[in-house]
Amino acid sequence: MIGVLRRRKRFEHPLLRRLGIELKRLHRGLAPQHVIEGGALLKRYSVGLATVYVYEYEGRGYYVVEEPELSEVEQEAYYQALELLYFSAKFRPESDPREAIESALHVLSKRFGKSINIENLRYYLYRDALGYRVLDVIMRDPLIEDISVEGVDRPVRVFHRDFSYLDWLVTNIVFRDESELDSIAALLAHKARRHVSTAFPIVEGTLPEKHRLALTYSYEVSPFGTGFTIRKFREEPLTIAHLIKFGTISPLMASYWWLLLEFKGSVFIVGAMASGKTTLLNALLSMLPPNWKIVTIEDVPELRLPHVGWRPLVARHVYRVEGSRSMEITLFDLVKLALRERADFIAVGEIRGEEAYVFMQALATGHGGACTFHGDSVESMVMRLTTPPINVPIGFLPLISSVAITRYIKIPNRKPVRRVVAVHEIIDAREPREVEYLTVFRWDIEEDKHYPQDAEELVKSSYKLRKLSEIVGWDSTTLVRELEERAALLSRLVAENKISYSDVSREILLFYRRKYGKL
Repeated sequence: MIGVLRRRKRFEHPLLRRLGIELKRLHRGLAPQHVIEGGALLKRYSVGLATVYVYEYEGRGYYVVEEPELSEVEQEAYYQALELLYFSAKFRPESDPREAIESALHVLSKRFGKSINIENLRYYLYRDALGYRVLDVIMRDPLIEDISVEGVDRPVRVFHRDFSYLDWLVTNIVFRDESELDSIAALLAHKARRHVSTAFPIVEGTLPEKHRLALTYSYEVSPFGTGFTIRKFREEPLTIAHLIKFGTISPLMASYWWLLLEFKGSVFIVGAMASGKTTLLNALLSMLPPNWKIVTIEDVPELRLPHVGWRPLVARHVYRVEGSRSMEITLFDLVKLALRERADFIAVGEIRGEEAYVFMQALATGHGGACTFHGDSVESMVMRLTTPPINVPIGFLPLISSVAITRYIKIPNRKPVRRVVAVHEIIDAREPREVEYLTVFRWDIEEDKHYPQDAEELVKSSYKLRKLSEIVGWDSTTLVRELEERAALLSRLVAENKISYSDVSREILLFYRRKYGKL
């Protein structure tokens, strides 16, 4: 078999040829030398065997990936390993592909001996056979939030969590020809379990790591050709304690929402893209009683809850040929389904269409509810909700207990921050679009603090909290004590640095056990 492999023409299969081209191109070096020589090095860190350098040069950020260098002998071993995997490996549905890679590495270690670095080969084989090829480092970098590719000969750009003030960082990864970029696009679509072609050039899906993919293929919908954006999500979601520590919200704000939602109120989280809406929604849902049944409804699965009774539902988008029956399952269908599930609480990842009407009906029938919504104010939320294509009757809007306005804010001479800048309560609504609301929390940009900070002051200003106290039979003193107890618990978690997903989930479970007995 070894003799046959050596006689076979190198890269006779297109996949092997393409991988070999990518490897060689990477080792020619795409790092911008003027940036390395004249720029300021902001950070250096490792991602596996690769090293990442973040530079700033003339006001622009650069993200430079340096991967292990392979000698000519090691490149020859890499190519032979690919041939072994493609022509000789026998895969079964239940088999682990890593076993085939390790088997190939074992063969190569005997064949080449000490003339190769087996760890470098392992790195590239896992990267190219199981990973994301030249994108693998930025896909595995936990500090990257978004990845954007706009076309051929345009550098891949990334949004870095630690350097958001520089906006998008330019990387040293560039796709030089269409087939190279189309190959990566096909790989991403395959990993998202989607089909992509010139007939179906738009793909939306979720990668195995739960990252969100939006892709366009070839020149069908973009003059720049194939392009895509990947929104990456943390392996472990941010908790309510994280948001308090970061200053996104205050402990009193968190306890306010905690009380409202525990008694089946509702929250609309309104903001622009990347303002932290979904992160806040997930954090709030994690504070709900542990024994509840919670149904979450999303286009792309992003939420993660610790509840045993969590029931996630995800919309199904299908390719439909004209004249055929549609097998699509929309958010509207799933919200209707949730009403039959005897759910204690219904959360919609993003309201943007006819599902809003059914969601508001759920609030009217006594379900607790929460969702995110694109907008920048109460006024813009009302405008979108009450006009096509959503068309919610304005009389339904007072069913919303609280409206949180989130923003991604750039402050001169300070790092950008995500903040809940205001929390409102809708008191009344009349035709045509007249809405009466009051502001219960506001963010002071100069002090970077949320007001009020006193529970008694909040109770005096909050219409929804007073209505809640009437329903459950509490006086104002009890209401203030409940708010302070929850705010003190969350403040303690932050002070003790118990902010991880597991720590916060455990503390909230213990809180409910102490308060209401065994769960």
